[in-house]
Amino acid sequence: MGREIEKKFIIVKPSSFPEGTEASRIEQYFLLPAGGYDTRRVRARTTCGKTVYTYTEKRLLSGFTRIENEREISEDEYKALLAERDPAAGGIVKTRYVYRYRGHVIEIDVFPFWEGYAVLEAELGSENESLELPDGVEVLADVTTDKRFTNKALAVRAPAPEEFPRRK
Repeated sequence: MGREIEKKFIIVKPSSFPEGTEASRIEQYFLLPAGGYDTRRVRARTTCGKTVYTYTEKRLLSGFTRIENEREISEDEYKALLAERDPAAGGIVKTRYVYRYRGHVIEIDVFPFWEGYAVLEAELGSENESLELPDGVEVLADVTTDKRFTNKALAVRAPAPEEFPRRK
């Protein structure tokens, strides 16, 4: 059982990414809750023509710290788990760009429903750890604890840009 401590921001979609950035197509589906977890999902992540399937369970612990169990699964197990899809949540497709910046892994998710905007996520070692964002990243809002910007919520209804909280 692992912990996920993650900050999340709405940003203006970058026009380019640093050299060495890895791009993946991610298709994920949310499953009906079970076992005391807030979120269960299956994911197919394709990078350079190779697809990896994962099953993940998450439960909010405090603030923006979650308990996370994640394991790689077979394509057959992935397809079988799709039978447990949450009909209210459905699925989501995105392109994820990943690179390292000053000791952190930066993940930028680009969704087909937002032109010009993206979500930047970075995992931290603790909720008190400082995070320096990459130069040139234009942050519109910190949405770390805003439930409207979880992937599951975005699969149901993505807020329009005029609904984004604005950085003060």
